[in-house]
Amino acid sequence: MTNLGINAIITLVSHIIFIWISFNALQAVDWKKIYNKTNPKMLQLLVAFIAIALGYTVSSFFMSIFSLARNINLLF
Repeated sequence: MTNLGINAIITLVSHIIFIWISFNALQAVDWKKIYNKTNPKMLQLLVAFIAIALGYTVSSFFMSIFSLARNINLLF
């Protein structure tokens, strides 16, 4: 049962870290050239949603790779 809790904490921390990294990486993009609307709040919300989607996807990828690497021991 504690193993499940530890995995949940590691997954949550991984998601938060990768969302933060992707949000910081997306700050380098000049969004004003892409998004020509006059509402800057919607642009900030769009960047936040893109960061969440990108960070979650990258985190899930790495968690899957780590899980597969951990389970490769069961073959031998």
